[in-house]
Amino acid sequence: MSDVDHKAEALLAELKPNSPSAAPGQNFLPPQTRRDIPGEYGSTPAWRAGEGPPTLFVHGWDDTHRVWRRFAQDFLQNTRPVLVMDLPGHGASKAEHCTPVTAGVAVAEVCAAEGPIDTIIAHSFGCDAGVRAIAAGASPDYLILIAPPLLDWTDYQRLKGHHDAVIARALALHCERTGSDMGRTDFRTALADYKGKVLLVGSDADESSPLALIRDLAHSLPGARLVEDSALSHRDIALDPRILSEITAFLGY
Repeated sequence: MSDVDHKAEALLAELKPNSPSAAPGQNFLPPQTRRDIPGEYGSTPAWRAGEGPPTLFVHGWDDTHRVWRRFAQDFLQNTRPVLVMDLPGHGASKAEHCTPVTAGVAVAEVCAAEGPIDTIIAHSFGCDAGVRAIAAGASPDYLILIAPPLLDWTDYQRLKGHHDAVIARALALHCERTGSDMGRTDFRTALADYKGKVLLVGSDADESSPLALIRDLAHSLPGARLVEDSALSHRDIALDPRILSEITAFLGY
């Protein structure tokens, strides 16, 4: 195996999630709130608390529903129902792999099984899954995208320091094995028919989700609102109290 092939294989190995384990005692909500939603690519673990149409929280890559502890706890304390889930290959999911396609299908299946859904709040890779679910027919009243992944996969790998030859070989190998490319989801097209309200959240300190691209997306979506930060990192923006306050204000709480 050549050096390029070896590095390309290592890059492809990163496509298998490496999220924290999810033993029962580590889950955000108690065991009796769990339900497993059957689906096309296997079952999706989800936890629901509160009465009425819930807010669905969708985590990002290499994460679990527990990233939403601060936000979801605030919702519950203020009697707002919540629904959290683990994406395929993450947390309590038994799936081995996760792709934008399987993640989007899982979110759509959770929405169909647990609907109506009032709001989807998603972070990072979860934004891609949430947008794909809406394109597939999910219809929450509100959509909140925190640090959405708007870079092409190739650009993101360059940002991480990988060489073009390695990236190109990894793309070729992935296409040979899966029959699909690594093209970026077109958020504008996916949301073209969406009638709900949209809030985008980004930080100037987050290189993996450039604020300039988030601004462009906000300007292209009629009526979309944008919340900007100057210092929060990619994950911290999904944990920050000020961002939570902006979200609850947007929702009219």
